[in-house]
Order: sequence, then structure tokens, then C-alpha cells
Amino acid sequence: MKIADELLTLTREHHIALSLGNKCVNALKAQDANLISELCSKISQNFKMDFHQHFETEEATIFAFLSEKSADLAQLCAKLTHEHQQLYDLANHLVKNPQTLEKFGKLLKSHARLEDRQLFPNINLLSAAERQIILESSLKHSS
Repeated sequence: MKIADELLTLTREHHIALSLGNKCVNALKAQDANLISELCSKISQNFKMDFHQHFETEEATIFAFLSEKSADLAQLCAKLTHEHQQLYDLANHLVKNPQTLEKFGKLLKSHARLEDRQLFPNINLLSAAERQIILESSLKHSS
């Protein structure tokens, strides 16, 4: 399926999220305490800064617009917004709670996939003006 132009930046950022999620899971599989510690520290320091604009764009545009289209989409968008907060919370506490690295990694991966597979295909329900707002918002943080 072709990805809508308005979603290209966000979809690319999902690839980054999936890669980070895989690093988390793989670090635990390797049982490398130094790698786990470094990863937890890096995520705690950078996750919010790295993903804030991405989450903000989704919540202020896609989630807001699609929530108005149906009760099912509103429920999905509420779930995804909640997951954003969960990811922030887990990331903030990884240094003191490295045992939650797997939970963080798995949630990040499942979250990105859920958006790509179940939310983003509904972009065609939006007006041209709404789609333009999504594009402009996502381009602001892609450079």
C-alpha cells in the first residue's frame, strides 16, 4: 500500500522507533549489562526530546481529526495518546528501573505498528485541508 505523502515523515520516524525498540529487546537478549545501562541512560536523556514533536504532530492533527470520524477511531486515538504518555513515563525512569527496558521496547514497537497499520490507513477520511495541516506540521520537525 502506498503511504500518503502527508504521512511520509511520520512513517520514517516510526522506522526509527522500531529500530530503537529492537535495540532494547536485543540488548536484553544479549544480557550485556553495559549496553543495557548505556541504552537506558540514552533513552532517559533523549526520548522526549527526540519524539516530542512527532507525538505532538500526531495528537494535534491526525488524532484530533480522525477522532471526529467515528467512535472506533476516537477510541484508537485515545489509546495511542495514552501510549505516548506511557512511553514518556517509562523512558523517564529507565535509569532507575532498567528492568522496564523490555516493556519500553515492546510498547514502542507495537505502538508504531498500530499507528502504521490501523490508524494511518484512515487518512483518506480527512479533507484536503486537514491533510495539508498534517503535512505542514510534520515537515516542521523533519528538517
